[in-house]
Amino acid sequence: MGAAARKIAQTATPSRPVLKVVRGGSTRTRTRAQASAAADGVFRVLALCMVILAMAGVVRVSLAARAAEATIDAWELRSEVKAAQLSIKALEADRSALASPSRIEALACETLSMSKPAEVCYLEYPVTDEPAATPEEGAESVRAAEASPAPAPAPEEGGLLRTMMDLAASEAQVLLVGDMGLGSLR
Repeated sequence: MGAAARKIAQTATPSRPVLKVVRGGSTRTRTRAQASAAADGVFRVLALCMVILAMAGVVRVSLAARAAEATIDAWELRSEVKAAQLSIKALEADRSALASPSRIEALACETLSMSKPAEVCYLEYPVTDEPAATPEEGAESVRAAEASPAPAPAPEEGGLLRTMMDLAASEAQVLLVGDMGLGSLR
Protein backbone atom coordinates (compact mmCIF):
# COMPACT_ATOMS: atom_id res chain seq x y z
CA MET A 1 0.00 0.00 0.00
CA GLY A 2 2.04 2.35 -0.87
CA ALA A 3 0.31 5.57 -1.52
CA ALA A 4 2.01 8.70 -2.55
CA ALA A 5 2.16 11.47 -0.08
CA ARG A 6 0.43 14.66 -0.65
CA LYS A 7 1.38 18.07 0.25
CA ILE A 8 -1.18 20.07 2.15
CA ALA A 9 -0.91 23.65 1.43
CA GLN A 10 -2.96 26.27 3.07
CA THR A 11 -4.47 28.81 0.72
CA ALA A 12 -6.66 31.67 1.68
CA THR A 13 -10.20 31.43 0.39
CA PRO A 14 -11.86 34.68 -0.53
CA SER A 15 -14.80 35.68 1.62
CA ARG A 16 -16.96 36.70 -1.33
CA PRO A 17 -17.13 35.04 -4.65
CA VAL A 18 -16.18 37.08 -7.59
CA LEU A 19 -19.24 38.36 -9.41
CA LYS A 20 -19.36 39.11 -13.00
CA VAL A 21 -21.93 41.53 -14.58
CA VAL A 22 -23.57 40.17 -17.69
CA ARG A 23 -25.75 42.38 -19.78
CA GLY A 24 -28.71 40.85 -21.54
CA GLY A 25 -28.69 41.35 -25.24
CA SER A 26 -32.55 41.20 -25.80
CA THR A 27 -35.85 41.18 -23.86
CA ARG A 28 -36.65 37.70 -25.06
CA THR A 29 -34.38 36.13 -22.62
CA ARG A 30 -36.27 36.31 -19.39
CA THR A 31 -36.02 34.24 -16.39
CA ARG A 32 -38.68 31.84 -15.43
CA ALA A 33 -39.87 34.01 -12.50
CA GLN A 34 -40.31 37.08 -14.70
CA ALA A 35 -42.34 35.10 -17.24
CA SER A 36 -44.51 33.65 -14.46
CA ALA A 37 -45.17 37.12 -12.98
CA ALA A 38 -46.16 38.49 -16.38
CA ALA A 39 -48.49 35.56 -17.05
CA ASP A 40 -50.03 35.99 -13.60
CA GLY A 41 -50.76 39.69 -14.34
CA VAL A 42 -52.36 38.85 -17.71
CA PHE A 43 -54.47 36.15 -16.05
CA ARG A 44 -55.71 38.57 -13.40
CA VAL A 45 -56.69 41.14 -16.03
CA LEU A 46 -58.54 38.50 -18.08
CA ALA A 47 -60.28 37.15 -14.96
CA LEU A 48 -61.38 40.66 -14.01
CA CYS A 49 -62.74 41.23 -17.54
CA MET A 50 -64.63 37.93 -17.39
CA VAL A 51 -66.16 38.82 -14.01
CA ILE A 52 -67.25 42.23 -15.35
CA LEU A 53 -68.77 40.64 -18.46
CA ALA A 54 -70.56 38.02 -16.34
CA MET A 55 -72.01 40.69 -14.07
CA ALA A 56 -73.13 42.74 -17.08
CA GLY A 57 -74.82 39.63 -18.49
CA VAL A 58 -76.62 38.94 -15.20
CA VAL A 59 -77.82 42.55 -15.02
CA ARG A 60 -79.00 42.43 -18.64
CA VAL A 61 -80.87 39.16 -18.12
CA SER A 62 -82.51 40.43 -14.91
CA LEU A 63 -83.62 43.63 -16.67
CA ALA A 64 -85.00 41.64 -19.59
CA ALA A 65 -86.88 39.36 -17.16
CA ARG A 66 -88.35 42.37 -15.37
CA ALA A 67 -89.39 43.91 -18.68
CA ALA A 68 -91.09 40.66 -19.72
CA GLU A 69 -92.84 40.45 -16.35
CA ALA A 70 -94.02 44.06 -16.67
CA THR A 71 -95.36 43.32 -20.15
CA ILE A 72 -97.27 40.31 -18.86
CA ASP A 73 -98.67 42.38 -15.99
CA ALA A 74 -99.68 45.12 -18.43
CA TRP A 75 -101.57 42.61 -20.61
CA GLU A 76 -103.32 41.21 -17.54
CA LEU A 77 -104.30 44.71 -16.43
CA ARG A 78 -105.57 45.55 -19.92
CA SER A 79 -107.74 42.44 -19.93
CA GLU A 80 -109.06 43.30 -16.46
CA VAL A 81 -109.86 46.84 -17.61
CA LYS A 82 -111.69 45.51 -20.67
CA ALA A 83 -113.67 43.10 -18.50
CA ALA A 84 -114.53 45.92 -16.09
CA GLN A 85 -115.63 48.14 -18.98
CA LEU A 86 -117.88 45.38 -20.31
CA SER A 87 -119.29 44.90 -16.83
CA ILE A 88 -119.91 48.66 -16.52
CA LYS A 89 -121.73 48.70 -19.86
CA ALA A 90 -123.88 45.75 -18.81
CA LEU A 91 -124.66 47.37 -15.45
CA GLU A 92 -125.55 50.68 -17.13
CA ALA A 93 -127.88 48.85 -19.51
CA ASP A 94 -129.48 47.02 -16.58
CA ARG A 95 -129.84 50.26 -14.63
CA SER A 96 -131.47 52.07 -17.53
CA ALA A 97 -133.80 49.13 -18.13
CA LEU A 98 -134.74 48.92 -14.44
CA ALA A 99 -135.29 52.67 -14.10
CA SER A 100 -137.36 53.11 -17.26
CA PRO A 101 -140.76 54.65 -16.54
CA SER A 102 -142.56 52.13 -18.75
CA ARG A 103 -141.12 49.20 -16.73
CA ILE A 104 -142.00 50.85 -13.42
CA GLU A 105 -145.52 51.51 -14.70
CA ALA A 106 -145.89 47.90 -15.86
CA LEU A 107 -144.66 46.56 -12.52
CA ALA A 108 -146.98 48.89 -10.63
CA CYS A 109 -149.94 47.80 -12.73
CA GLU A 110 -149.16 44.06 -12.59
CA THR A 111 -147.85 43.45 -9.09
CA LEU A 112 -149.41 46.24 -7.04
CA SER A 113 -152.70 46.50 -8.94
CA MET A 114 -152.20 50.18 -9.61
CA SER A 115 -153.65 52.03 -12.57
CA LYS A 116 -153.24 55.40 -14.25
CA PRO A 117 -155.35 58.10 -12.65
CA ALA A 118 -158.04 59.72 -14.74
CA GLU A 119 -157.29 63.10 -13.21
CA VAL A 120 -154.19 64.38 -11.40
CA CYS A 121 -154.53 67.09 -8.75
CA TYR A 122 -151.71 69.34 -7.58
CA LEU A 123 -151.56 71.54 -4.53
CA GLU A 124 -150.35 75.08 -5.08
CA TYR A 125 -148.62 76.75 -2.21
CA PRO A 126 -146.75 80.04 -2.01
CA VAL A 127 -143.18 80.36 -3.17
CA THR A 128 -140.69 80.78 -0.34
CA ASP A 129 -138.97 83.79 -2.01
CA GLU A 130 -142.06 85.94 -1.49
CA PRO A 131 -143.12 85.64 2.16
CA ALA A 132 -146.29 87.74 1.71
CA ALA A 133 -147.61 85.71 -1.23
CA THR A 134 -150.86 83.96 -0.38
CA PRO A 135 -153.39 82.26 -2.61
CA GLU A 136 -155.98 84.65 -3.97
CA GLU A 137 -159.33 84.59 -2.27
CA GLY A 138 -161.37 83.51 -5.26
CA ALA A 139 -158.81 81.01 -6.61
CA GLU A 140 -158.96 77.38 -5.80
CA SER A 141 -155.96 75.95 -3.97
CA VAL A 142 -156.33 72.69 -5.86
CA ARG A 143 -156.28 72.62 -9.63
CA ALA A 144 -156.95 69.72 -11.98
CA ALA A 145 -154.32 68.80 -14.53
CA GLU A 146 -154.07 66.48 -17.47
CA ALA A 147 -152.53 63.02 -17.12
CA SER A 148 -149.10 64.50 -17.91
CA PRO A 149 -147.04 65.32 -14.83
CA ALA A 150 -146.20 68.92 -13.96
CA PRO A 151 -142.59 70.05 -14.14
CA ALA A 152 -140.73 69.43 -10.89
CA PRO A 153 -140.05 72.61 -8.94
CA ALA A 154 -136.57 73.57 -7.86
CA PRO A 155 -135.37 72.06 -4.56
CA GLU A 156 -135.66 75.42 -2.75
CA GLU A 157 -139.39 75.59 -3.40
CA GLY A 158 -141.72 73.79 -1.08
CA GLY A 159 -139.75 73.32 2.08
CA LEU A 160 -140.93 70.53 4.35
CA LEU A 161 -143.88 69.40 2.25
CA ARG A 162 -141.73 69.03 -0.88
CA THR A 163 -139.11 67.08 1.08
CA MET A 164 -141.74 64.71 2.46
CA MET A 165 -143.23 64.15 -1.00
CA ASP A 166 -139.79 63.46 -2.51
CA LEU A 167 -139.00 61.04 0.28
CA ALA A 168 -142.24 59.15 -0.19
CA ALA A 169 -141.76 58.97 -3.97
CA SER A 170 -138.19 57.71 -3.64
CA GLU A 171 -139.24 55.07 -1.10
CA ALA A 172 -142.00 53.88 -3.43
CA GLN A 173 -139.57 53.68 -6.31
CA VAL A 174 -137.06 51.72 -4.19
CA LEU A 175 -139.77 49.30 -3.18
CA LEU A 176 -140.90 48.81 -6.78
CA VAL A 177 -137.50 48.56 -8.40
CA GLY A 178 -135.75 46.92 -5.45
CA ASP A 179 -138.00 43.89 -4.98
CA MET A 180 -139.04 43.35 -8.58
CA GLY A 181 -135.75 44.48 -10.13
CA LEU A 182 -133.71 42.06 -8.09
CA GLY A 183 -136.22 39.26 -8.57
CA SER A 184 -135.90 39.39 -12.35
CA LEU A 185 -132.10 38.93 -12.22
CA ARG A 186 -132.28 35.65 -10.30
